[in-house]
Amino acid sequence: MCAQSFKMNEEFGIDELPILAKSDVVVIGAGPAGSSAAAAAAAGGVSVLMLDKKEKIGLPVQCAEYVPLSLAEEVPIPVACIAQSVEGFITYIQREQVAQTRAPGYILNRDVFDPYLAERAVQSGVKLLTRAQAVAVTNLGVLINNQGELSMVKAGIIIGSEGPKSVVAQAIRCPPQHLAYAKQITVKLRKRSQWAQIYFSPSIPGGYAWLFPKNDLANVGVSIDLSLGGSVATVLTEFQQYLVEEGVIGEEVIRTTGGAIPIGGPRLRMQQKNLMLIGDAAGHTHPISGEGIFPAIVAGKIAGSLAAESIRSGDLNVLTRYSEDYLKRFGEFIKRGFEKKIEYNDNWEKANFSVLVRRTWFAFPEYFES
Repeated sequence: MCAQSFKMNEEFGIDELPILAKSDVVVIGAGPAGSSAAAAAAAGGVSVLMLDKKEKIGLPVQCAEYVPLSLAEEVPIPVACIAQSVEGFITYIQREQVAQTRAPGYILNRDVFDPYLAERAVQSGVKLLTRAQAVAVTNLGVLINNQGELSMVKAGIIIGSEGPKSVVAQAIRCPPQHLAYAKQITVKLRKRSQWAQIYFSPSIPGGYAWLFPKNDLANVGVSIDLSLGGSVATVLTEFQQYLVEEGVIGEEVIRTTGGAIPIGGPRLRMQQKNLMLIGDAAGHTHPISGEGIFPAIVAGKIAGSLAAESIRSGDLNVLTRYSEDYLKRFGEFIKRGFEKKIEYNDNWEKANFSVLVRRTWFAFPEYFES
C-alpha cells in the first residue's frame, strides 16, 4: 500500500478517519535512533509523539549488539544495559587469525537498552504509543493501524526511524536500499573472552561472520550480500558447526534472530519538506561493518533538535541543515566505507581473497590507503 495512494482522500475516505492525536513532532519507530530524536525534540520544548508497532520495545532483538566505547559520550549507558565490555576484535581470514585490533566497546543487552532509551524519552515529555504501525504518510499526517483500527495522527514534522521499509522513505520517494541479510543465534560460550571475533571467508559472499561474547553466552551470526549469491542460513549453519567442532560454543541454540541491514550508504534524500529519515531508514549503517547504533543515535539527536527549532521558529527551512550536519560528523567515515564496499564487491572472486580483505576491512592499514 503506497503512501502516495492515500493522498486520494475521496477514494479512501481519510478525511473521515478519527484523529487519534496531534503533535508538533511524530517519530515513527522507538529504536535507538527514534528514541534519541524524540528525546531531543522534547528537550526543545515541543510536543512529541513516538509510535512503534511492537508491543514491547526492543523485542525481538535484531542486532549483534556491539557498540564502541565512545557511545557513552552521546548517551549515558546504565550497567544493566551492558552484557560485557570487550577489548576489541580479532580478525580471521579463512579461519586463520591475522589481526588483533584494540577497539574498546560494549556488547549490549538490546532488550534492556532500547526500553531504557524509550523510557528516557518518555521522561523528557515524549508520549509513546505502542502496537501502532505506521501504514502511510499522507498530506494530513501519519495513517496508523492501532490494534486493527485505522486512524490519523496529525503532525507538524514527521521523523522516520522504522527501518529499511520506512513509510517515510516511501513518501519521500526514495529508491530501494542496497541490503545485506543477517542471521544470528545466541549460544553458550565454552570459555569467556574479552575479544569479539570477525571471520572472513570466500564462503560468506560480500560479508562476514562474527562471535560477540556475552559472558557465558555469545551472539554468533553471519551477514551476506545476496547480490553476490549464497544462502545466509547455509552459511550460518556451517559457521556454527565449525565453532562447535572447535569447542568454542555449545550446540544448544537459545535464540535465533535476523534481518536486513542497509549497506549502500546514506540515502541521497534524508529530508524533504517536513519529513526526515534517521537510523536504518536513512541508511545510517557502515557499508562494510553494518554497525549502525552509534550513528543512529547521533543522527536522531541532530534531527530531533532541528525539528524542535523548526517548530519554534515556524520555519521548515531549518530542516535542510540536517543532511549537512550529519555528513559533517560521519561523511568521510561513511564515504571511505562505501568506496571499500564497492571495491570488495567488484573484486569478489577476482582478486586474491586475503589481499582483498586487507584492503577493505578497517583492521588493516591498507584500508586507509587511497
